[in-house]
Amino acid sequence: MQTDIEVYVLSCPTENIITWLEASFTLVKKSTSGPLCSKLTLLWQGNEVEVTILEQAAGKRFTSIWFDSDKTPWEDDITCAKQVFKALDCEVRCNFQGWEEEGNQDPDLWWRINHHGEGPFIWN
Repeated sequence: MQTDIEVYVLSCPTENIITWLEASFTLVKKSTSGPLCSKLTLLWQGNEVEVTILEQAAGKRFTSIWFDSDKTPWEDDITCAKQVFKALDCEVRCNFQGWEEEGNQDPDLWWRINHHGEGPFIWN
């Protein structure tokens, strides 16, 4: 189980992301901290999950969806990315190996899901 989950969606309006989250979780609180950042507190299986949606997180076209909790429905970033792609129908990218403090992973190796398929690629 990862300590948090983060995925990046390509050219997906924040309103669509929030609508999906509201349909998938119980919304406890929603706020904005600036024009590009939305923060939500969601409830899943009795646990509060803090979510930050940050537009233009990787270039102008990618939005980050960060679940700051180990209490999510997903085991890892890739499992989440698959559900996000299915729900939002836009390209999704996430870290290929998960993030570890002392790991030897390649920081440019990512997982991409789009209408052409899915698999690892170098994002730099």
